[in-house]
Amino acid sequence: MSDGAACAIVTTPEIARSMGKRDIVAVKALQLSVSNGLEAQHNSWDGSYFATTRVASTRAYQEADVRNPREELSLIEVHDCFSVTELVTMEDLHISSEGRAINDVLDGFYDATGSVPCQIDGGLKCFGHPIGASGLRMIYEIYLPLQGRAGPRQRHKEAARGLVHNLGGFPHQNVCSIAIVGRHGA
Repeated sequence: MSDGAACAIVTTPEIARSMGKRDIVAVKALQLSVSNGLEAQHNSWDGSYFATTRVASTRAYQEADVRNPREELSLIEVHDCFSVTELVTMEDLHISSEGRAINDVLDGFYDATGSVPCQIDGGLKCFGHPIGASGLRMIYEIYLPLQGRAGPRQRHKEAARGLVHNLGGFPHQNVCSIAIVGRHGA
């Protein structure tokens, strides 16, 4: 088993422009939430959600000035290590109402041609889930459509802002990261 490898060059918009880059993609928010283990200490947590995802996404939306993620996100990549984790995450990201992610999936909301496409690339399992490189690969999968260069995975409408969700650890003790990236100036 290998974790794979990934890298990204991150710079200021001014430096990117001086290098002849157009269609600049900017980091709108980066947030991290770490469980303190409270979920494992008593029965107040029922196991139906990831508290860290709820905290990190709320903070990321505030940082990126996203008031309604269901309306303002163009596409998402989530840590879909298990199918149920993907459904729970869609609710923890405040995109689907609690208990309604399955309905949104069945209604096509998260399809490639849906309102907020999720995992257009096939998700983590499609790539063999290389833990160390997955997060950056997921950001790249958002970066390409924001520049209109996603080929067959390009959305029909112009993508403006995307979210990447990553999760690690156990359901009752974990860490969650959220990155929101979007076209510079948008």
